[in-house]
Amino acid sequence: GALARPGGHVFISTINPNFKSFAFAIVGAEYLARLVPRGTHEYDRLLKPSEIARFARAAGLDVADIAGLNYDPLREQCTLTRDPSVNYLVHLRRHAVAS
Repeated sequence: GALARPGGHVFISTINPNFKSFAFAIVGAEYLARLVPRGTHEYDRLLKPSEIARFARAAGLDVADIAGLNYDPLREQCTLTRDPSVNYLVHLRRHAVAS
């Protein structure tokens, strides 16, 4: 949180650690579709949205929003969704200084 100004924004993009994300983001993207190099994602290092929220609060950040991120490989397009079960974005905000 110290790198964000009071009232500043932080955005984190990551993968939710579960079977669905392992199948789609790791096996699918790395080994089947070869969208990213093999070994790009380390499953043991992935964080759940609740873990990021806990770390953020400890750093003086509030969770403003969590959105899912869907990638369509046929159209090569990403869209935001309400489903954070595979890829997701977290919008954090640092506490504003009280006047």
